[in-house]
Amino acid sequence: MIVKPIFYDNILFGELAPWQKDNFSETRFRDILNNQVRVNKDNPQKFFIALLNSLKDYSIRIKVIHLPNAERIADLAKFAELQSGFDSLCPPPYFNKASEFYRYLITNETNRILCAIANNVRKSKTTIDSTYQVSSLLNNLEYTIEQVSQKSCTTKVCTYILDSLKITLFRLYEQIKVMFPEYTGTDFLSEGELIHQLFPDFEKEKSTQSTISFKIQAFLNTKKSQKIAVVISKPEISASQEMVYNSFTYIYLATRPDYLNNLYDSLKSHNFIPRNTSLPDFKKIFTGDRIMKPVIWAGNISELHYFIKLIHNINKSVSNLKQHQWEVACKCFVKPDGTNFDRTRLKDQKKPKLTAVLLEKVAGQLK
Repeated sequence: MIVKPIFYDNILFGELAPWQKDNFSETRFRDILNNQVRVNKDNPQKFFIALLNSLKDYSIRIKVIHLPNAERIADLAKFAELQSGFDSLCPPPYFNKASEFYRYLITNETNRILCAIANNVRKSKTTIDSTYQVSSLLNNLEYTIEQVSQKSCTTKVCTYILDSLKITLFRLYEQIKVMFPEYTGTDFLSEGELIHQLFPDFEKEKSTQSTISFKIQAFLNTKKSQKIAVVISKPEISASQEMVYNSFTYIYLATRPDYLNNLYDSLKSHNFIPRNTSLPDFKKIFTGDRIMKPVIWAGNISELHYFIKLIHNINKSVSNLKQHQWEVACKCFVKPDGTNFDRTRLKDQKKPKLTAVLLEKVAGQLK
């Protein structure tokens, strides 16, 4: 299951949004912050159990997955040294009941996400699975980052919450990139892009001690003078499995499997694959699994080249194979006579003039 920033998004769009009228009163947060919530503020698992029970009294029912139990906390423990390098990037001190509540909520949501992704990577059976888990989380965080960067408000509490979310998202995004460098590649936001998006007034405010920008600058200075340790965490798999690229992995396989049916129908109707192609065999090439029965490509080699380029390089509908897409294509597709395509020749093809627009429409079925 993909890790998602459930509570960050609920703060921005849901019932916990601080600009909603129901959340203007401190009395409400005084009630939510009961003894069980406060006592467990430093224990993510018990905190969320207590919090969810507390929120039920207000008909706020949020389903939290991947609660950080003892096993998941143990998975995260191996990154303890790495996490300490980010200690300066924390939300500001709270000043009333509402800000206290959101401080605990944001901090524990961060810990929940870190525990969940560490656990998911540990359980992944292949490098592709791990890459999919990490890249999916970063993509989800990018959406949240884009949304929080567009929010603005004038009240002290709302400003506090937005600032807390921004510095937390900056920290979490950078932290995951450093925790799992082998699974992130170069397709994600750089440190500079994050700063530009979340802190547009960074250059103007970085010398003012009371600002979030000042904290970011202090972190950058520390990072420059003392490089943060990188802890590599690879899934527990054999060396022979680790770098084997079997097939493509459709990035929306779990949520939009019917899109593969649309692609299958479209490729058949335009004679890029034979009409008698088995649907299960076709879907298999988008699961990341080993291919036992390749699919016949009935089009020419330049059309296959452009199709692969569209789904992998341009549309990014499948997980990044780090330059192994042509090797994988030769495992997934064969010529009409059953012989294999040559990887080098497939890679060096040009965009087909007559069918390029058609292939763009066909490949677009996965978007």
